[in-house]
Amino acid sequence: MQKLFTTRFGGVSQVPFDSLNVGLHVNDNALHVKENRAILKKQLGVSNLVFMNQVHGDEVVVVSKGDEYPSCDALICAQEDIGLVVMVADCIPILFYDRVRHIIGVAHAGRAGSALHVGQKTIAKMQEVFGSKIEDMQVFMGPSIQKCCYEVGIEATVGLEKCLHVKHGRYFLDLQSANKEDFLALGIREEAIEISPICTCCDKDYFSYRRDKTTGRFCGVITL
Repeated sequence: MQKLFTTRFGGVSQVPFDSLNVGLHVNDNALHVKENRAILKKQLGVSNLVFMNQVHGDEVVVVSKGDEYPSCDALICAQEDIGLVVMVADCIPILFYDRVRHIIGVAHAGRAGSALHVGQKTIAKMQEVFGSKIEDMQVFMGPSIQKCCYEVGIEATVGLEKCLHVKHGRYFLDLQSANKEDFLALGIREEAIEISPICTCCDKDYFSYRRDKTTGRFCGVITL
C-alpha cells in the first residue's frame, strides 16, 4: 500500500489554480488538469486513477476496473494498480486500509458527509463486500480546515453538535473530532487513526476554498 496527500505544488496550472490542481470542475484549463493528473499517476506508478464526481453525500462505490467515474463520495477497491482519489480544498480527505485483506478506500468528509457518517459507511461497505474486520483497519485523515478557522452559522451545526465549539458567540466545527468519534465508536483502535494537524485555511501550501474561493483542489490518494 502507498498513500499520498498532495500539496498545491508540482503541477502546471496557472494562478489562481497554481499549480497541482487535480479538479476539472473549478474552471481551470482542462489540459493543465489532465497533465497534473498524469504527473500524479506517474509519481504513484499506477495505470489508473479513479476520481469521483463528489456530491457531498454518503454513497460508497466499489471500484473494480479502474475506468469508473461515479457520482459518490467514497470508493473502495481490492485491485492492484488502481489509485483511489478524493479531491478537497478544506473538506477532510480520508483514506482507509485493511492491512490483512489489502483493501483500500477513500471518503470525502466535509460538513455534509461528516453529518451523514460517510466514514463509518465506507468501513461498513468494506466489511460487507470484502469481509474486512474492524481490528485490521487503518484510517488516515489528511490536511483539512480545522476548528480554528471553520466558522459556520448555527444552521450548519445540525447533526454536528458534538463537535461544535462556541467562542464569543461564534460557531466553529471540529470535523476531525467528529470523524474520529465515529471511528472509535466502530471499535477502531485509537492508534490506528492518524489525523493531520494541518489546517488548509491557515497553510497556503494547500488549496482552501474558505480562504480563496476561486482555487484548485489537492487530493488524498491510496493504492495497493
